[in-house]
Amino acid sequence: MTALAEGCAGLALVMGLAVLGAAQVSAAAILVAVQSAAVAVTAVAQHQPLLAVPPMILGAATWLLRHETPDPTASGIGGARLGLGIGAALAVLCQALGALALPAAVILLAILLVATRSHRIVQVVALVALQNGISLGLSLLNTPIPPITAALAPVACLVLPLPLALSELLPHAPAPRLCAWGRGVSWLGWIDLALAVAMLCATLVLPLDGLGRLFAPLLALDAVLRACVRRQRTALTACHRGADLAQGGCIILAACAPEVSSTWLALLLAMTLALRPALARRRDAAALAYVASGLVLCGLLLLSAARPVPGWFSLVIGFATIAAVVPDLAVVSAILILRLASQAAWPTAALASGSAIAAIGLLACAALLAWGGRINRVAVLVLGQAAIAVLSTCAGQEDGRFAALVLLVLLALCRAAARITVGPETALAVAGLGGVPPLGVFPGLVLVVLALGRHAPWLLLPLGVGLVPMVLRSLPRHLSLARPNVPSVAWLPLVLAVLAGYAAPNGLVQWWHTMTSGVVP
Repeated sequence: MTALAEGCAGLALVMGLAVLGAAQVSAAAILVAVQSAAVAVTAVAQHQPLLAVPPMILGAATWLLRHETPDPTASGIGGARLGLGIGAALAVLCQALGALALPAAVILLAILLVATRSHRIVQVVALVALQNGISLGLSLLNTPIPPITAALAPVACLVLPLPLALSELLPHAPAPRLCAWGRGVSWLGWIDLALAVAMLCATLVLPLDGLGRLFAPLLALDAVLRACVRRQRTALTACHRGADLAQGGCIILAACAPEVSSTWLALLLAMTLALRPALARRRDAAALAYVASGLVLCGLLLLSAARPVPGWFSLVIGFATIAAVVPDLAVVSAILILRLASQAAWPTAALASGSAIAAIGLLACAALLAWGGRINRVAVLVLGQAAIAVLSTCAGQEDGRFAALVLLVLLALCRAAARITVGPETALAVAGLGGVPPLGVFPGLVLVVLALGRHAPWLLLPLGVGLVPMVLRSLPRHLSLARPNVPSVAWLPLVLAVLAGYAAPNGLVQWWHTMTSGVVP
């Protein structure tokens, strides 16, 4: 059985290389279907039949796509010869990973296929190939994994390419009449708000673990502010309100779920709900986000196989890409990186790669704010502050993680306040997001500067370069002091940010130190 598994794993790698050289979409779909069958046989031969289910289902889906007509306006980067050359080099480099050499090569070939082809159907094929690589790695992994992870792993592999595959198989399916119901119905907004408040109350009373006890109520408060905005928009349908509410719930679950696989599934579902318009119009962005989710799952696989350096690199680059495509997930992505860094020590090479990725992300946000045209200023500010939190986390010391935690707490509160776009509190919230002293995230930035100055002073240069345009672009141009008849709910997170940044009780600060010291309560 071992020889059969190794032979099928080699066949999967050959099919991955062949897909890169396929000129026709139908040929690529058939080759990946063969690869899926080889991965399924490997899983059965390794006595893991559950891992054979995702390749079989998704292989059948690619088989159905083989006659679909690709988008004639789509184009690729380079030709088959270039793809095969780079793919062969990647396959050789992966041989240093030992038992995970073949799965890692299949995963990298799938990512290369997404990068070099922009056909919608080929993107689905590449995601199926990516899932095949992850299933193959889990099948060949000799390290024991927790039972919950073993049960959720096949589900994670199955749902990775499923949204793009379904959107391609059912592109013209008529929407049910129920999906258009709810426009002009004002009481739906109140129900939406009541459900968001119920989620907030649940996060306050449920016995959550670790960082979930801190961040779940903050993210739930953000969901309440989003519901307040939706309540004023009577043109929204019931399905739209339900999807947005479910997205907030998935973000909360991703931040507080105690098990890594369930956290990943919640984050993937939140990303899918956020990308539902892009599945029809911006397929490249959606495909990039799902590839990033695959990288996160691959990083978890590498960590289980005691490969910390490539594992942490895959996690950080995956979370960073997800945050760039879906800025609403930037805060929760930084929270998850902080949680993983607090639970296990990172190798020096992993810290260096994480710092480099965070610094590049921060400088990219600064460039957008300095020279970009019409951009979503709030989203870019949130991305920049999340990158600073990751930069502080990658300092590898307890005080760096503590500074990142404080910064993320203040960032979540300021982001919630910025949801309300009318009134003077909006300008204050945006200024707080940029780090204008003494507002918003400024106390957290001070802690980050102190931590980096002690342990990684060379990182103060990209931090300073990135903060200058962030502060300048967040300065309020005009501040109306007119008093509304009813105080805005946005003042609540702003007041909480001031209290958390300047007047946090000693017991609360000690609890924060405990959570970032490497001992998770």
